[in-house]
Amino acid sequence: MYYMDDEDHFKPSEFDEKIEELKNELRESVKKEVKDELEKLREENKKLQEIKKNFESIKEDYERKKAECESTTRKAEAKAKKIRLKELMEQFKVTMWSVGWSNLYKEKCNKCGKDRIIKVMLPSGKMVEDDCKCRISKKVHYPQEERLYGLSDKYSREVGAWYELSSSSKDGDTFTCSTDVETIVDHNKDFEKMKNGRLRGVFFTTKEECQKFCDYINGTETEGYDYDLAGNLFKAREV
Repeated sequence: MYYMDDEDHFKPSEFDEKIEELKNELRESVKKEVKDELEKLREENKKLQEIKKNFESIKEDYERKKAECESTTRKAEAKAKKIRLKELMEQFKVTMWSVGWSNLYKEKCNKCGKDRIIKVMLPSGKMVEDDCKCRISKKVHYPQEERLYGLSDKYSREVGAWYELSSSSKDGDTFTCSTDVETIVDHNKDFEKMKNGRLRGVFFTTKEECQKFCDYINGTETEGYDYDLAGNLFKAREV
C-alpha cells in the first residue's frame, strides 16, 4: 500500500501555479485598464473645464460689449436730443440786461502793492502793514448782459416761463427754468420807485436804459471808481 506524504499532498501543482499566475496577470491587466480609463477621464475633464472657462470668458466679454453698446446708444440719443433742443431754443433767445454790482476803487497809486497795502515803520522800529489811502472802495452798479429764453403757449403771446442756459458742453446744452424774472423794464418804469425795490428780478430790454438806471442809483459819489483791487480797469466800466 502506498502512503502520500504531507509535503506531497500540500505541494502546489504546476496547474495551480499556472492558475495563480493567470490570476495575477488578470489583476494587473484590470488595474492598468482602470488606471488608463481614469487618466483618460481626467484629461477629458480637464479639457471640459478649459472649454467651460473659455465659454464663461466669452460670455462675460459679450455682456460687457453689449453694455458698452447700450451705453453708447443712450449717450448718442441724449446728445441728439440736446442738440435738437438747442436748435429749438435759439428761436426763443432774448438778450436782456440786469443790474450787477462790484466793490470798485479809484485808480491805484504807486506807493502800494497789488493788494493796495503799504508797509509802515513804527517808531519802535517794527514794520507793519496798513491799508493804502487808495484802498477805499464803493459799491458800483453796472449793466450785466443776460441771455434768457422765453417760452409761451400757442394761445398767448405773453411769456409763460423763462429759461437760462445752465451748462454748455460738446455733448449739448442744459437749460433750467429761471425764477428770477419778475419785472421787465422797457422805458415804462419809474427809476425812483425801482431804486428802493428788489433789483435781483429786474431786467431791462436795452443796455442803454439799464446803464441810465445804474447811473441813477450810483449817483455822483462813484465817479472815478472804475478799477478793481489790483488796479485794473473794470471791464464793465470801460468806455
